[in-house]
Amino acid sequence: MKIIKTGDCRVSVGLCNLRCPYCVHLEEKTENVKPEDVVKRLENCKSVYIGGAEPTVHGDFLQLLSELSKKGVEITLKTNGFLSHRINESLPFVHRYVFEIKGDFDDIDSVAYLSGLSRERAKKYSESLLESIRIAKENGKKIRVWFRVIPGYIDDVRFRKMMDRIGKVDEILLYQFLSREDWDKPVKGLEKPEFSFVKELEKIAERYADRVIVIGEGGRG
Repeated sequence: MKIIKTGDCRVSVGLCNLRCPYCVHLEEKTENVKPEDVVKRLENCKSVYIGGAEPTVHGDFLQLLSELSKKGVEITLKTNGFLSHRINESLPFVHRYVFEIKGDFDDIDSVAYLSGLSRERAKKYSESLLESIRIAKENGKKIRVWFRVIPGYIDDVRFRKMMDRIGKVDEILLYQFLSREDWDKPVKGLEKPEFSFVKELEKIAERYADRVIVIGEGGRG
């Protein structure tokens, strides 16, 4: 398994099936680590967050989940949801899923740009992501959906439409794009929104989730 880093009960993996223009993870150095050795690094953790680039593309991904689950670890998996069959396979081990939403499911050009995919692949990705969310919901898993708030790609109308497609979830995370430079690679044409706009979306998000998290210049709340 290609690992970027482990620490604080978190695992950040390398490799991804998307090529998002703002992604910092694909440029980070990785090391090959066996799943059992990852588990050893996390031996004092009661819960573990697995994310980074994309965990589900790794061949030994399920082995890592299984090894952690055997030790009674509660697992949160952050994923782009492209490989819906892997979400289905991971159900016995995962307590909570974090799905990052790349753009309006019906605006394929936007999804293609924000995911770095061709239009054909972007359409497939949007369909697969919605299927992955459906699988997790129907199996009673906790779900957080994560939005990067990028002007021109999300607004109040699009946000409502996307959440109508997704339905009620446990948590919504609204992240002010470029408020954390270690999270986002600067990209020409992708601008930082006003924090006040993120707060406006928060009011809408409260209708669709039990908890709304906002991260940006105003802190985290």
